[in-house]
Amino acid sequence: MKLSFDHLVHIVNRPEEAIEDFATIGLKAIPGGKHENWGTYNALCYFDLSYIEFLGIFDRVKAEKVNENDLVVQTATLLPEKEGFSRIAFRTNDIRAFADSFRKKGIETVGPIKADRKKEDGTLIQWEMLFIRENPLSFPFPFIIQWQENDVTRKNSVGVNNNLLPLKELVFAVEDHENVAEKWSELFHLPKKDTYKDKKLKANCTQLQVEGCNLVFASPYADGEIARVIETKGEGPCLLRISNSNIVLEKEMFGGHFQFV
Repeated sequence: MKLSFDHLVHIVNRPEEAIEDFATIGLKAIPGGKHENWGTYNALCYFDLSYIEFLGIFDRVKAEKVNENDLVVQTATLLPEKEGFSRIAFRTNDIRAFADSFRKKGIETVGPIKADRKKEDGTLIQWEMLFIRENPLSFPFPFIIQWQENDVTRKNSVGVNNNLLPLKELVFAVEDHENVAEKWSELFHLPKKDTYKDKKLKANCTQLQVEGCNLVFASPYADGEIARVIETKGEGPCLLRISNSNIVLEKEMFGGHFQFV
């Protein structure tokens, strides 16, 4: 079962503002469209087939009625007060195989559910989503997504809107990096690297290797950025590192932390 990093969901009040603000640091983001049934809309920032989704609400009444889509439930709960990174999606070409795998392990799931988004030009984009409901952790597991279009078609549709930079890694602030990494590695069949120290973050870290963007689980060993995040925001994704040898930049935007490295 192939699995790749699909996207990071960044919950924001106004996705259109993210387009403008990200342009100031040299990143292209474009309007995505509306999820009519959920009352949400988005803007997208592509790095090949991996991307950041800036997700907002255009109809709160609709959004608050949703119960089968945990991402919309989370978004409606957090906005407008708490912008920031919320969770990630993994991409696969066999979503039902993952559903069967989870259920055989006795893990409660929702889906696959059908979903769509209407672009500004009227084009309908369709996909399926699978959510894991049972979770011993304090932050959400990734959800699984399978697009109706194949990877080649999707890459061609991004075209000139692609940012020609690779995502390096997404850092999660957690209390116990080894425990979380072990759970995710086992559940999603991801290779795990040896533990190391990140002196800048003042954290012990374990990395999982994922096509499209590696994942790093970081636990504080002293007062620093990871300790601050856990204390003020709780556990979860907190720092996105983007590879760029020509610029060194670190910026906090809409409750999310970005580094060019």
